[in-house]
Amino acid sequence: MNLRTTDLPTAPPVRGRTPLVATGFAIAAMLMYFAGIFGVYLKERALVRAEGGSWIPDKVTIELTQPGMIIWTLLISIFVMQWAVYSIKRDDRQHTLLAIGTTILMGAMVLVQTAWHLSQTNLVADEGPTTAATLIYTIVGSYVVAIVIGMVILLLTGFRTLAGQYGSQQTDGVVAASLYWYSLVFVYFIIWIAVFIAK
Repeated sequence: MNLRTTDLPTAPPVRGRTPLVATGFAIAAMLMYFAGIFGVYLKERALVRAEGGSWIPDKVTIELTQPGMIIWTLLISIFVMQWAVYSIKRDDRQHTLLAIGTTILMGAMVLVQTAWHLSQTNLVADEGPTTAATLIYTIVGSYVVAIVIGMVILLLTGFRTLAGQYGSQQTDGVVAASLYWYSLVFVYFIIWIAVFIAK
């Protein structure tokens, strides 16, 4: 028996990768923004040190305990976020939601630790012989905004997962949220090294 092409079932439409493409552009824009700020910060610090001056004012104390806790929290959050991706690919929405919620909680922990750390440093913007305070507040403040955006993305992703819009056949939203979160961890690693450890 000969089959005509009209007798064959129609292939399902190929889903676009819009969330992944948009996330790629957002990550690229964020990385370029932070690269520009880091460039200004490192240049200004190098100029002050070349003249024999002190980059961080004497009355300022930058502890490494809080940034250390933040970096460990973010490193652990990579595995938690990957758990969400692993679970959604297996249609395990319960564990996906648990992983997304835990990652949001870790983001809140980062915000609290950052606020506490800045309150203990005695940094005053536009005061002192260098622009260190202004640039540190700019970098860390920008990162706080990026973390809040990441938490909002995760919250929306969690709602869509709860509503059944994401599953093993449609994982791009959870994967896109995870990629953005991984980029946040990378950016904070640079902040940790360049701003807090190298001072």
